[in-house]
Amino acid sequence: MSCSLCRLPFTPCAISVDPHPPPAGTLTSKQYKYFMYSVGFGKMVPGMLIQFEYLDNNMFGNALAAPMVINIQWEAGGGTIVMLHTACATIFRHIFDATDNTKETLVKLSQIELVLGRPQDKENAGRFNYVNYEGVGKDKVDLRPFWIPVNDVGANKFDWPKFMASGLDWTLNRPDVFPKFNSTVAAERIAALGPPPESTKDIITTQPADILHALLSYLSNESFVSLLSTCRLLRHHALTTFQSHARQRVLALGWAVPLPAEHAAAVEIRTKSGREAPPMAHAVDSPVNGDWLLYLSHVHRTQSMRVRRWVWALAEELHRAHDARLPDTKYADGVTAGGKPNKSKARRELEHLVDEKYSSHLLFTNKLPKGKVEEVLQEMMGRSH
Repeated sequence: MSCSLCRLPFTPCAISVDPHPPPAGTLTSKQYKYFMYSVGFGKMVPGMLIQFEYLDNNMFGNALAAPMVINIQWEAGGGTIVMLHTACATIFRHIFDATDNTKETLVKLSQIELVLGRPQDKENAGRFNYVNYEGVGKDKVDLRPFWIPVNDVGANKFDWPKFMASGLDWTLNRPDVFPKFNSTVAAERIAALGPPPESTKDIITTQPADILHALLSYLSNESFVSLLSTCRLLRHHALTTFQSHARQRVLALGWAVPLPAEHAAAVEIRTKSGREAPPMAHAVDSPVNGDWLLYLSHVHRTQSMRVRRWVWALAEELHRAHDARLPDTKYADGVTAGGKPNKSKARRELEHLVDEKYSSHLLFTNKLPKGKVEEVLQEMMGRSH
C-alpha cells in the first residue's frame, strides 16, 4: 500500500496481526516509525479526515485514541482510499490551502478525489489519475519498477532490495527534518575571511551599494552564490550586508522553511520538555541578520530537504492536475445571470454531506465536547443500520 503523493509504501504498526515489514536493516527505527502513520481523507473515510496506522493486509486503523475503533480497507470497489504519509499530508494540505479542520477544508479535500477520480487500484493502486508523478522536480523519481502487482486487493508488494540498490534510497529520508538555523553569523566565519580590502578596481565591487543590491535581485540562486564567492570583499558582504537577500531567497523557495503547523509542533514538543525554541528558520521569528546565506546553502545539500523539494513538487503537480480537471466536472462553479459565482449542485451536495459528517470528524480527532460524544455515537450507529 502506497502514499498517494510520494508513492512510497507504509510499514505495518505494532498491532498488526500479520505484518510484512521490509527486510531487516532496510530502514532505521525512526524511518520505520515514520512510514507507519498516515492521514486519510475523502468521502469514504469515517470523519472525512483523520490519522491512521497501517495494519498491513489492505487495512488501516485509526491512530488517535477515540471512543470507537476504525478499521478500513484501503483498496476496494475499483479504487483506493487517499492515504498520505504525515509529512506528505502537511505539505499537500498547504499547497491546497487546506491546513485547518473546518468544514470548508473537509469539502476542499474531499472534492480532490471527486475531480480526479479515486486513486487507482490493481497495478496502479494508490496512484491518482491525470498526475505526472515521474515528470516533476529535478530528480524525476519513478517508483513504478519497484511495485510488484499481486492478484489480490491491496496486496501489491514493494521490491525493497531492488529499490535499495537503485540509488533512490535518499527518498526514505523524512521531508520535515530541517537544517539548523543560526540566529547570528558566527564570528569565526567572518574572521576567516580576513579584513576586506580597502579599495578595489573591478567593475562589480566599485559600484555603489544600491546598484549592487539592485543587481543581486536579478540573479538566480546559483548565480547569486557564485557571484558572492568571487572575491573577499563580496564574501564579506555576503555574510553581513547581503544577508537580507539570502533571506528573501530562502523564503521564496517555499519548501525551505517549516510550515506554520510544523513550526508550532516543534515548539510545543520542546516547550513540554523544558527546552528552548528549536533553532529553525522562520519568516517572522528568525532575525533578518541571521546566517541566511549558510541556511540557503544547507537546504540545497541535505537529503531531507532533497526529499522535501521532491514531495513539494509532487503536491504542486497534483494541484495543477486538479485545477486543470475541475472545469470539466460537475463540481465546477457556474455564474448567475448577474455575473455572481453560483455553486454547482454537486458542490452543494458535498457541502451537505460534510455538514452531516462533521460531528464524526470532531469525534475521531478528539475535538468533540465530552457531553456530545454519546449523542454523536448514537447518531452514527443509527446511520449504519
